[in-house]
Amino acid sequence: MGEPRPGRHRLVGRQSTDGVLCHLDLQYYEDRTNLVQVTTHRPLPDHIRVRSAFDLESLLDVFLANAVATGPIHLPGEPAEGPGHLIVDGTAIEARRLTHGDYVATSASVGTETVGVISTASLHDQAVRIRPHTGEPQLTTL
Repeated sequence: MGEPRPGRHRLVGRQSTDGVLCHLDLQYYEDRTNLVQVTTHRPLPDHIRVRSAFDLESLLDVFLANAVATGPIHLPGEPAEGPGHLIVDGTAIEARRLTHGDYVATSASVGTETVGVISTASLHDQAVRIRPHTGEPQLTTL
């Protein structure tokens, strides 16, 4: 993975079921404020009885709950849904996009995986430009 800009930090979270990686979060933050989160969800093999799901609305809610050190961000109303895109290795992929206040969440299927990107609106055009790196998404510039 490339290193974030000075002053910004990266946090990686992994979730496995029966030893199989199914969920990977790559989060960038600065001054205890979340800037961008890239989540990859991989389907589990059929022999594993416990299922893991990808839910963009829930990911956005969790991002807002943890976005700033002073506490959860509460926004009125519901997110607006519309078309969006991810740019994976330079190729645009149609995606689902949620906008809620100054925050944007976008997700799309990339091969067998689902990738979601959540960020502030000002960083979203940059944040949706991702590239796989040894199976993990990575922002090309942040």
